[in-house]
Amino acid sequence: MMTRGLRRLAVGAVPAVLAVEAVAGCNNGAPAVQAPPATTTATAASTASSTSSGVPTVAPTSAGGSSGTGVPTVSAQPTTSSGGDPSKVCTTQDNYDTPAVLAPSTKKTSWGKPLDVTQQYEGTVTMTAAKPVAKKPAADDIFGPQHGQVYLLVKVTVKYKSGNASVFGGTDFTLRDAHNNVCDSDSISDIVPQREQFDVVTIGKGKATSYTGTLVFEVPAGQDYTKYTFLYLPGLSQKSDAPVAWTH
Repeated sequence: MMTRGLRRLAVGAVPAVLAVEAVAGCNNGAPAVQAPPATTTATAASTASSTSSGVPTVAPTSAGGSSGTGVPTVSAQPTTSSGGDPSKVCTTQDNYDTPAVLAPSTKKTSWGKPLDVTQQYEGTVTMTAAKPVAKKPAADDIFGPQHGQVYLLVKVTVKYKSGNASVFGGTDFTLRDAHNNVCDSDSISDIVPQREQFDVVTIGKGKATSYTGTLVFEVPAGQDYTKYTFLYLPGLSQKSDAPVAWTH
């Protein structure tokens, strides 16, 4: 039993010795296998690189577009005005409504003259914007225009002409000064009784066939308001181009 055990031990030791020699032979005679080189760029580097000043620069995406220099470009927005001297130019802080713009396709006429307006999926109406009238705020009007400004009233009449019913509201109208700045609207002023201000109305068969309402704006005092531009833009329009406008 002892002899068989020693033989088994000896036989089992031979492969181990051979394995050790094989490894030693590889280390002494065979060429060493090189480890793959470590990567030098991190995942974050694939999306942002850094300038010599150490400030990261982000590559432009196709969503914003790019110029020939690789700098992202932003499409132009309709002219608005949130700054400037309110006693000289119109200003507004309204960032919710889309202001209408004068486009090549816009039908223009003088103040007080009618224009036909046809809305998609709705009807055709005749719309008239009367010549604007300026009014000074009362001395105790704490919610009135800023210093150097007055109220400007524009009376609008809408008459049904043909087709389906159409819906109109005070926010459908934009007033721009002679420098194309958007003038701030004022729907809470009591310079005009609320019942006389332009409200939401449906014009058509079986509805009102004619409606007149006044829109109130805050503008610089002492201006030639006939040079201002009054534009109508349907509330559900997908673009800012006004279909009709009144000006000098």
